[in-house]
Amino acid sequence: MRQLHTKAKMKMRFLCQLNLLVLLLHQYLAMEEPEQQDVKMIYSNSVLSMVKLLEMEDALKDNLASYVKAMQTKLDDLKLFQQLLQRKTMTSLEEREEFMGNPLNAFPLLRRLNEDWPKWLNYLQTPIASKSTNAMEQRLKLSPSNEDLQVALKGFARIESFYDQEAADLAKGYLLGQHFDSELTAPDCFALAEFYCNQTKFSRATPWYRMALRLHQNSEGKLHQKVLELKRKRIYKKYAKALIMQAFYSAMPNQVNPEWDKMASQVVVENNYASIKNAIDEYLAGDEVILRQEAAQHKPKPSRLERGCRGKWPRLSSAQLACRYNRENSAFLRLAPLKMEVLNERPLIVLYHEVLYESELKSIRDMANNNDTMTDVWTHRHFNQPIMPTREDRVAKLHVFPGIDESFSLSINRRIAHMTGLELQGNTALHLSNYGLGGYFNAHEDYVDLARRPANYFTEWGGDVLATVLLYVSDVRMGGANVFPKLKISVAPKKGNALIWHNLNNAGNPEKLSSHAVCPVVMGSRWTIYKWINEQQQMLKRPCLA
Repeated sequence: MRQLHTKAKMKMRFLCQLNLLVLLLHQYLAMEEPEQQDVKMIYSNSVLSMVKLLEMEDALKDNLASYVKAMQTKLDDLKLFQQLLQRKTMTSLEEREEFMGNPLNAFPLLRRLNEDWPKWLNYLQTPIASKSTNAMEQRLKLSPSNEDLQVALKGFARIESFYDQEAADLAKGYLLGQHFDSELTAPDCFALAEFYCNQTKFSRATPWYRMALRLHQNSEGKLHQKVLELKRKRIYKKYAKALIMQAFYSAMPNQVNPEWDKMASQVVVENNYASIKNAIDEYLAGDEVILRQEAAQHKPKPSRLERGCRGKWPRLSSAQLACRYNRENSAFLRLAPLKMEVLNERPLIVLYHEVLYESELKSIRDMANNNDTMTDVWTHRHFNQPIMPTREDRVAKLHVFPGIDESFSLSINRRIAHMTGLELQGNTALHLSNYGLGGYFNAHEDYVDLARRPANYFTEWGGDVLATVLLYVSDVRMGGANVFPKLKISVAPKKGNALIWHNLNNAGNPEKLSSHAVCPVVMGSRWTIYKWINEQQQMLKRPCLA
């Protein structure tokens, strides 16, 4: 009995240490760099974070309204003063002498120029609603940084390329064939065009320059030119240069000549502006359908992953793949079986339906909304690459629930144990993530493949990742599907469902076909909870994996 008691204590100590090490691993994987005080928060890699930007602009709009009201009051004062200065028009010297010969005219004029006009000039130079402008200045210190804008540009470009969207459609408010009451402006289109040009993707840039020119013709164009310094001439020149560079890259796709940029710059010099403008105006007068067909010739063929995200994979069907109630994994399931859909047998991939309760979902979201400690997550991570991705590669935010104090964590962990039939004692952490603008996760594997590592490489983490559990905390209106490219399996997020797959086979070797990815989120807020179940956790429950 004493020996059994000692073994039980050793088991509990091991599992507690394992839980701590798993938490440390995920903190390592999140790899949040120690941020300096002057480093701004990244908003665009989480929809929840971007909600703060709505609040920021609402406050700025209130400040602007106060400023406009004060300006209108000042303008009314100036107009009244202007009316007080009205007098009849005098064209001849005789009329002016006669006017000034009247003391009732001469004295007020002299006094006004001596006393009133200096004060009016001071009134004109007095800042309007300085309290409002000061408040705006303080709020803008928390505004998105340049690298945050780069994250947003990457996310938007990802949506465009993954789902084969047209610049003209996106600018007019179309997403995946559906129209929304949201449109882009000329500065928006110009920023996307510049982003593509900086990446030498000129065939992607030219449609956005074209849309920037078309939208710049609207009444807002004068504002863009006057306040934002986005001059129409500048767009013409940039568009012309991008067209020239596109021609170079199309004619010689396997070559890159540094002289091309120099040659293109020489063409768009100021002296050639008139001819450039005429040529582009004639080009823009053409049929937009023809321009699209021309652009389509420069688009690369979609990858397998892109085809999957676009819904181009055939639907799998097999006699072995079916929906049923799972009653086998635990005694509890005999009383309350769960709906299970087998998506693949080797590796095992199953989808459980409606396994999260609304009360749990609400508790999770409430805790996330009140939490400001979510860390950044990037598109992918390779264990054998010590170089950390840049902040611009981050696409989501992550929060780890230890799973000790939260009641919903305990119940969710019990349900995961019922669904998988695996040991979770000592591994209670749940990892909540929220994706941002165009957020996705590149194709990767959850296993580390210990066969290629030193013998003790991953031992301290509890062995390799046997299974992955992904719980959907929200629906996603468009995009955001989990896909297995090598198996051509796609799973759309549905609130309350759970996707589970095995990364190792019964012998403990990696399942190469378990490679998976997350398609870019097009519309919606993608919330998920994931958990890794390590193989050494199962050594007492499954002592032999053969």
